[in-house]
Amino acid sequence: MEQSTAAKQVHAGAGKQPVPASPAPTVVGHADAEAPAAERRTPPAITVDQVREILKEVYDPEIGIDIINLGLVYGIDIDERNNVIVTMTLTSPACPLGPILIAQIEALVGQLPGVGTVTVNLVWSPPWDPFTMCSEEAKAELGLW
Repeated sequence: MEQSTAAKQVHAGAGKQPVPASPAPTVVGHADAEAPAAERRTPPAITVDQVREILKEVYDPEIGIDIINLGLVYGIDIDERNNVIVTMTLTSPACPLGPILIAQIEALVGQLPGVGTVTVNLVWSPPWDPFTMCSEEAKAELGLW
């Protein structure tokens, strides 16, 4: 059991100047661990536009067009802890490159400052339709009019 400062000074020795107790050890840890709630750092807010912009770097390797312009991304949700959920589909339920696209999404979105977890939800309804879901640029590149 630790002695109080006064007790440590008394036991320092007879006839000598009291030796002050050493200061309490500094606890090294997360800076926010003991900060009052008002002083805790909050992560920078992530916006849907930031996520959408970075998703333009994810290309369908078979088509060569990004997943945003293909219309594969149906929704982007961000909660109060900056966890990102991307709801999307693939060009086909049998697309063999789905896991590659998901890994790219998780890696790129996860690099945005302040992002928590990244989750990709694959959905099949509505089914992807390039005539109604692709951007005009993607339709032109695919030769659809």
